[in-house]
Amino acid sequence: MTAASNAQKLSPRARRALILMAVGAPVGFAVGRVLIWLKRQGHWRDLDFSSSDVVSLGLAAFLVAVGLATMLVSLSRKALGRQINGDDGARAATPAQASFYAGQGGVLVLAGVMLAAPPLAGAMVAPLSPLLASAVMTGLITVFLIQTAGNITLWVRSDELMRRTMAETAAVSYGLLQGLLFLWAAGEKLALLPPLTLWDAVNANMIAYLLISMIVAWRRGFVD
Repeated sequence: MTAASNAQKLSPRARRALILMAVGAPVGFAVGRVLIWLKRQGHWRDLDFSSSDVVSLGLAAFLVAVGLATMLVSLSRKALGRQINGDDGARAATPAQASFYAGQGGVLVLAGVMLAAPPLAGAMVAPLSPLLASAVMTGLITVFLIQTAGNITLWVRSDELMRRTMAETAAVSYGLLQGLLFLWAAGEKLALLPPLTLWDAVNANMIAYLLISMIVAWRRGFVD
């Protein structure tokens, strides 16, 4: 069996994943080498990220990357149609579907920006002046309101299956995280567990929500 015949048996999503890895790996390596070189040249010498900040920046990078990839796919209605239907011969997506997926990508990018802004501002400008901190907070509030409006718009435009998926994700996340945060708080109160900051809780909430959303989407048939 030839390599060509093996490639033909791969699903469109698997082929796209391989292409993204083939392109992303050298790009990521090059960016990493540039950052290391800049660090050795004395740039960003005073940057000090805590472990919680590193987790936040990693989550932010993931959200922005997925959001941009979603927006990029939505630019091609034919490519989006293949992604939705999982078939090379599938019909092109409608303009409404392309707009919906572009909106989904947009809210993901905004979520990544909100996660990245506080740790970046605190690390790059130290000490952070009250004026600059207020400016960053004002920007975060603005982005939060825009993202909230975007999420509401997506909910209104969603079909019944998508709404059930979103509602199930929210319900499971709320119930699970409420219980886990209570147990952690109780352990902290009893001096059995280390204290968590609110930013740690935000990171835990985001990680859990992403995992739960992927599991629910898989169960509902949105992910192969």
